[in-house]
Amino acid sequence: MPRVQEKAHVGAKELTAMTTVLVAIHVFLDYPAYVSKYGLEAAWMEPVVSGVAALILFLCAETMLRRYFPNDSIVEVVRGTLGPWVAACIALVFAAYLILITASIMREFMENVITSVLPATPILVVGGLFILTVGYMVHTGLEGIARVSTMAWPVLVLGVLALCLLTINYWHPYFLVPFWGKGPRQVLLGSANSAAIFLNVLLLCVVYPHAHNPRDLRRVGVISTVQTVILLTGFVLCYHMVFAPEETTKLASPMYAVARLIHIGHFIQRLESVFVFMWVSAAVVKLAITLWSAAYLLAAGFGWPTYRPLLPALCLLCLAISLLPHDVASAFDLHGDVLMRWGWVIAFAAPLLLLGAGILRRRRERARRA
Repeated sequence: MPRVQEKAHVGAKELTAMTTVLVAIHVFLDYPAYVSKYGLEAAWMEPVVSGVAALILFLCAETMLRRYFPNDSIVEVVRGTLGPWVAACIALVFAAYLILITASIMREFMENVITSVLPATPILVVGGLFILTVGYMVHTGLEGIARVSTMAWPVLVLGVLALCLLTINYWHPYFLVPFWGKGPRQVLLGSANSAAIFLNVLLLCVVYPHAHNPRDLRRVGVISTVQTVILLTGFVLCYHMVFAPEETTKLASPMYAVARLIHIGHFIQRLESVFVFMWVSAAVVKLAITLWSAAYLLAAGFGWPTYRPLLPALCLLCLAISLLPHDVASAFDLHGDVLMRWGWVIAFAAPLLLLGAGILRRRRERARRA
């Protein structure tokens, strides 16, 4: 079978930026409000716990791939272990999850853009512009997405840092007590339910054949996860020092709510439009990564030499799914209560189980030969 996009090779720097943007973009979504429901004052602990768990699982998956399946993606591992039909079914499951993630996040951004800066614009127009931009980025290939991620990464980091520091006159550190919030049990529960935002394991299993040097992927995973945890934790801390604990669970767009408070003198105020531009740009990169991964998995699962003929259909499918929820509350519930709460099954458990099955198959074959 011809390998999909065989000439695409991405360096460690680009992969680090891409995986960082993929996860850190959640500071602009409902993630701060979602984790606040569980931990309240201790919500900042949840990205730390989730990040540590995701990093451990990432290192396990990277070790399995490096030792037993060099230069193979997850679809090729399943094809060699369970056959082509099972590989196609697994590719469909992974692609369906990524398509739902793409559609759900796109709907959240559409709603946030309409409610914050374009209240008179039809949602279909906003969604159409979103998906056209994302589709063009995906059409350029993994290398194009990685280069754009390299440019977006420092902007994202500086933007989050500026957003936190410019609200320093609104910080109330006593909002962070009691230390454990609702208690350690709720913190652990919130960490488990929100861990699916760390798509490192699944993305590693998809892009592994395209790494310029697969040996660098361990360093890529460690650096990107640490950077993401720092960004998420820093923003959640700032968010909870600005707003009272009960209020943090009710804001649909935490980033926009924090940005509107910036007021330092007569000239440094009403900067939310700047952050909205940065926010939308990072969202496009995130959606491009998930949509490319879905298209690549489908093409690899069915043995097609390229994924590009799929793009028009996948773009329309994502737009259609994003419009299915009746209102913004339904869209947030779909993303938080379904995709985030149960996403660990697809993001962590399934890749590790499939890699484990492949390792057992290879060990049995070696035992028979011996």
